[in-house]
Amino acid sequence: MRTVGGDFPDSLQDIERELLAGAELVPLLAPYLQPNVYFQLQLTTTYGALAPALKEAAELLRLMATQRQKLRQLMAYPLGLFVSMAGLFVTLQVGILPQLQQDLAPATTVGVNWTHYLWFGGVALAVGGLVAGWRWWARQPSLQLASLYLRVPYVGRICQAYYAYYLTANLSQLVQSGLSVKQMMGVLQQLPERALLHQLARKLEQQLAAGQSPVGWLRGQQFIPRQLLIFLQKGSTNRQLARELRAFSTLQYRDLVRRTERGLALVQPILLGVVALLIVGAYLSLLLPMYQNLQGVYND
Repeated sequence: MRTVGGDFPDSLQDIERELLAGAELVPLLAPYLQPNVYFQLQLTTTYGALAPALKEAAELLRLMATQRQKLRQLMAYPLGLFVSMAGLFVTLQVGILPQLQQDLAPATTVGVNWTHYLWFGGVALAVGGLVAGWRWWARQPSLQLASLYLRVPYVGRICQAYYAYYLTANLSQLVQSGLSVKQMMGVLQQLPERALLHQLARKLEQQLAAGQSPVGWLRGQQFIPRQLLIFLQKGSTNRQLARELRAFSTLQYRDLVRRTERGLALVQPILLGVVALLIVGAYLSLLLPMYQNLQGVYND
């Protein structure tokens, strides 16, 4: 990397110094990786081959970076149009409309001020509701959030494909390592408590400790693919099960790519529709008061 990349970033120099001091690679990458990718590499480093896991992580990160760039490109025109419309609306609302209202109907100034107060109050309530909703969302466990994500329109199907890929890829690695079910539970619970795999393993362990079959609970979780339950109940050997899960995770990754492409194709039409509605609402809010004032002057 030093030979090919030329200038070495400071962050990579820090990693290089830590490696020369005997530190492990994956923990040094934790500040630069998303939690889900880091958890997958952490499991692989301990109980599997690192090279295949790095390849899978690179493919997932490449997909996310590509789709993020496409999303920015699709949002550039609608957001630019929205900003231009917002600038025009503010100019008319602050600079032109008050002067016209004052010239045409000075007595209505008080009413306009009350309207402004109502607008400010509505915006404040909306912002407060968003902040409260975000805090509530952040306090929810990852298992609950996984089910909630699936209910979001358009995004839910993408999350479903991602969870299917993520769970089967990690499970195939654990099965291939030859660990027993109890050992897998212990390994997954070594992950941070916020991790989805940690909470899933803890819930399954509670089901087993209570003498209940976890299959029934797993069937009730929408983010767990039904094919995964079929694989687990077939009675295949560990090597065969690992191959099946690996093949299924590859298929789910391709499905994830297709669904993200379809979702991105809908972003721009939806944003343009929202901008059109905002433009219509802005013009109505500007023209209706002027029409009422002109009508009052005409009647007088």
